[in-house]
Amino acid sequence: MADSPFSSTPSLTDAEIVEALGREFFLALDSRDPRRLRNTLAANATFRVHPHSAPIRPADEIVAYFGTVVSSYPNAHWDVTDVIAQPDRGAVMYVIREYSPRQGRERISEQIAVIRVSGGKIVSIVGYYDGGEFQRVFWDAD
Repeated sequence: MADSPFSSTPSLTDAEIVEALGREFFLALDSRDPRRLRNTLAANATFRVHPHSAPIRPADEIVAYFGTVVSSYPNAHWDVTDVIAQPDRGAVMYVIREYSPRQGRERISEQIAVIRVSGGKIVSIVGYYDGGEFQRVFWDAD
């Protein structure tokens, strides 16, 4: 994966590059850094919120989509809790947290994204989470 932003460390295996890209994607999202986010994606990347939802593509549209996501949750944080990686794909487990002053506690949603990587960039992301639970925790509770 010579084109990977992580290839400057020659000792990284392809699976380690997949893990690093998965972590970097969510670090960029948490930092609200569109350039950093875009740097993880292949130009023709696709994103699906759920497995059977319509894809969002190309990479610039994915970045724009996540711009609206972080705008909707201005105080939320995305924390990767685990990554299971193979040379061309990975499962990124993460938590979205946002403090609710009204509830006096953090709202938390655990989610998974399955990524596929080619040429050192993410080419596909598919989200897996309980939409009903997310609605209850982040929208109905207030």
